[in-house]
Amino acid sequence: MQTGFCRTGAWFACERLGVVPDLMCLAKAIANGLPMGAVLCGERIQAPTGRHGTTFGGNPLCCAAALATIQVMESERLAVRAGHLGDRLVGKLREAAPAKIREIRHAGLMIGLELREKAGPLIGELIENGLLTFPAGSTVIRVYPPLTISEKDLDEIAKRLLQVLR
Repeated sequence: MQTGFCRTGAWFACERLGVVPDLMCLAKAIANGLPMGAVLCGERIQAPTGRHGTTFGGNPLCCAAALATIQVMESERLAVRAGHLGDRLVGKLREAAPAKIREIRHAGLMIGLELREKAGPLIGELIENGLLTFPAGSTVIRVYPPLTISEKDLDEIAKRLLQVLR
């Protein structure tokens, strides 16, 4: 769910990898936080028409939110933007080369900082410095800025990360 809707610098992470899935589940960003999901089936999956049940299916408000959200993603080219901004943030971190970072992995604005030490205490320091991050295992900090973040705010994230990771 986290790798869809422009986050990785493509509409869906499978596109970056050249993978054509038989089935893809979508949610979260499809309606900008409202309860909505979708299942996309390729030609090899024969879903019986009219026999699929749903809890939130056809909710007019959520459907309108999904259409509006997807239109914004298209018109503002958020996938391309996420690619550029992710490269910008990672470039600043790599240029500074803080010793606490073992490796930086990223796809668009989905960024993982693998550390040479436990991430928990550093995540606590980042939160104290106004930057909300999350762990991804014991030594990785996840950094997922919003797709609509300004370059100025992105540079502030880099500054705060470097203050803690130096």
